[in-house]
This record gives sequence, C-alpha cells and structure tokens, in this order.
Amino acid sequence: MNNTLVDSNVYYLPLRSAEPTVIEPEWPTLPSRLRNAWWRLRLAFAEMRGILSARRRRLGGEDYAALFADEPTPPGRRPRPARVIDFESARRRLRPALET
Repeated sequence: MNNTLVDSNVYYLPLRSAEPTVIEPEWPTLPSRLRNAWWRLRLAFAEMRGILSARRRRLGGEDYAALFADEPTPPGRRPRPARVIDFESARRRLRPALET
C-alpha cells in the first residue's frame, strides 16, 4: 500500500440515535375539515330526501305468492353412458393372451 487516498463511491450514513423520535400526527386543517363536513352533510341530506320522497307501495297477495310457489325444476340432462371404471377388465385387456 502506498498510503494514497483514493476517492471511493462508498458512503457512510450517520448512525441512528438511541432515543426514538416521536412523530405527532398532523391534524387536518380547518378548511379541509369544513369541506369534509360539508360533503358528509350533503350526502346525508340526499339520502334522507331519497328515503322520504320514495313512493310507498303496499304489497298485495300476488307479491307474496311467488315466495310460496314451488321452485321450477331444472331441465334434465341428456343421458350419457355411465363412467364406470372396471379395473379388472382393463387389466385383462392389457395382459397378453395366454395360449392354452
């Protein structure tokens, strides 16, 4: 080593302090709180207006009839051959035929 300093691209970050830093949450500013309250109030009034201005409709007997009707049966499937796996007959087919 020839004791010459060489510029390096290695940088050392300072160590963290042992005491934790307490970060207080920032409260929203007064204008943003007022704007949020205004929109909440507008939505609440719109919902109340929608509920109160909805047309009232009395349910009659025919409205409840569908609840007690039998459920329709789903259409039947076309019949297919059964999917039964017969291992014994498959083994017999794969074995060479014994000449007797």
